[in-house]
Amino acid sequence: MRLKHLYSYLILFTSLMYKAQDPQFTQFYANTMYLNPAFTGLTYEHRFAIALRNQWPGIKRTYQTGMFSYDYNLSDLNSGIGGFVMQDIAGTSRLTHTQGGLSYAYRFKTSKNSEVRAGLQVAMNQKRLDYTKLIFNDQFISGANVSQDALQIERVNYVDIGAGAVYNTTNFWVGVAAKHLNQPNASLIANVEPLPVYFNVHGGYRYIITARGSGKTKLEEFVSASVHYRHELKYDQLDIGAYYFKDFIQFGLWYRGLPYKRYKPGFGSRESISILVGIEIPDRFFKIGYSYDLTVSRLGVNNSQGAHEITLVYEVAKKKKRNKRVVVSCPKF
Repeated sequence: MRLKHLYSYLILFTSLMYKAQDPQFTQFYANTMYLNPAFTGLTYEHRFAIALRNQWPGIKRTYQTGMFSYDYNLSDLNSGIGGFVMQDIAGTSRLTHTQGGLSYAYRFKTSKNSEVRAGLQVAMNQKRLDYTKLIFNDQFISGANVSQDALQIERVNYVDIGAGAVYNTTNFWVGVAAKHLNQPNASLIANVEPLPVYFNVHGGYRYIITARGSGKTKLEEFVSASVHYRHELKYDQLDIGAYYFKDFIQFGLWYRGLPYKRYKPGFGSRESISILVGIEIPDRFFKIGYSYDLTVSRLGVNNSQGAHEITLVYEVAKKKKRNKRVVVSCPKF
């Protein structure tokens, strides 16, 4: 059996075993509400975002993820509100995770150029499996078209609660967020298997090289370094990256993994190197980002063919809203 075919079977079993596995995005700063609900409303007024991710296309039917989000800055109330819909499909059995959530954030101004934001998120989730795509042992014995074992696999619905906080200035930011605070039961086979709490910490620093103009015609050149750490049970992951932004174009380079950690002998935690390019049209408040993940794990890029991700972000704001100062230091892709 070829290696990439073997991985396609493993996708199903690992997805069922590790029910706490959450979809992830390389361009997590373009999907800020999914990263941390405290980012909700961190925009001039209205913001719409779409993200599409195709992970490991070289392996038949692995992970495909899509997300749409909208948030709004209630500046007069120092608040932000928003909502999102996300769907992740994995494996030959089409293990599908659909999530729809609402987020709220409140801003505490600490100085002219800094603020603390706190956010809360409530999401409805559904997980289901298309067992008609699979063949079970009892079908070989009975010759039946439908497996009795498969009929025991049901869809599951549950509510997930998350929270987060961000300290944000014009030069640096640091945030922390948690999901599954209520530890909902996500078992597809009527067991009691609560999701463990998931934590992430993210932050970075922006160094402005040059800046000219103001408002929507402002042009900047800067570099930015950033980190993103995630932890759940005994598993963790660290992303380290840097961006270069000039005028309307942004480039980024990220490394994902913990090179000195082994979860068991022979299995390291390095995953990928990500290359990102983004284009912003400032007077239209429209951004397009593309990233490619080069697989550096044992799976190999020849088997996985990496991962592709595209994001589109569009902001709408009245002129008087655009002239208001919004503290945004983190990258936009």
